[in-house]
Amino acid sequence: MVDARGFSRELAELETALLRGKRVLITAPGSADGDSVGAQLAVRKMILHRFPTLEVVILNDEPYPPRYTFMPDSQFAMTPESYAATGKSKQFDLGIIVDGGLDRAGRVREIFEACHTTVFIDHHAVSAKYNYKIRIVDQHAAATTELVFHLSQTPFFSTPIDHHFAQHIYLGLIFDTGFFRHSNTTPEVMELGARLLKTGFDFTRVGERGMLERTYESLMLMSHTLAQARLYADGRIIWAGISQDTLKSFKAHEDDREGIIDHLFLTHGVEVAVLFFELPTGRTKISFRSQGAVDVASFARELTERGGGHKKAAGANLETPLKDVPDLVLPRLAAKLA
Repeated sequence: MVDARGFSRELAELETALLRGKRVLITAPGSADGDSVGAQLAVRKMILHRFPTLEVVILNDEPYPPRYTFMPDSQFAMTPESYAATGKSKQFDLGIIVDGGLDRAGRVREIFEACHTTVFIDHHAVSAKYNYKIRIVDQHAAATTELVFHLSQTPFFSTPIDHHFAQHIYLGLIFDTGFFRHSNTTPEVMELGARLLKTGFDFTRVGERGMLERTYESLMLMSHTLAQARLYADGRIIWAGISQDTLKSFKAHEDDREGIIDHLFLTHGVEVAVLFFELPTGRTKISFRSQGAVDVASFARELTERGGGHKKAAGANLETPLKDVPDLVLPRLAAKLA
């Protein structure tokens, strides 16, 4: 159970920083997903309700993927380029990063590190170590938005649960629980979901646009990737790869790979699914899904300090080219199945 009362000291420190500060930065790791988008927007709303005169800026290394731009307040999320065009200062009093560590914040990292007070809000069991001044981490939370919700309801913030705020929290919940079907779905999560629905927002629209809707190009990319999938370790592992050339051939975007690994994972007899994705830099991003026998968060961290996540869903970024990664990763992963 998530209990914000366990962070009384951290909340007091956050309160002091907000009372003293004038400018707040909110960021998250690149390639934003539903939980990080929802958490950023919810934290922004939480702070502005309590401190309407503060300047609160959401700044990410990459723009929000198109699938999330329908979300209320998403227009306030900026990139270094769009923020530079405003002519405003890059100096912030308080920096908050949600749903993942600073190691994956890209170009925003330098701005974040210059903040007088740095805050980390997350629910991942494994993430890169960094000397944040305030750490608010609860591994029992199903999503970062669940943790943010409980923080928002403390006496200090007392954030109203309107239909905009409810959508922010709900998006993170459905993303990280897979529409309330993953093992991290607790009774408390279901109760929170019901509480959010009482605000009257269109939860069908949030679910379909934020999780299920695909472009035609994305559909073709998925079809191709699933057709190229291969079994490993006597069918206990399934894997596939997406190169930049493949992405371009379908006129698809990086975000279009979202959801493909879930289709791989739901293959009969498979215990671990792996999706290798070639980044524009030549590095390889790896996504893992596990039935639970293999702790893929720990395995991802064994591969690199840029790895981590949850026991059943994790990721890693390797410097190794895509063509060489399967031979590097799959034998080591298979050994975990023994």
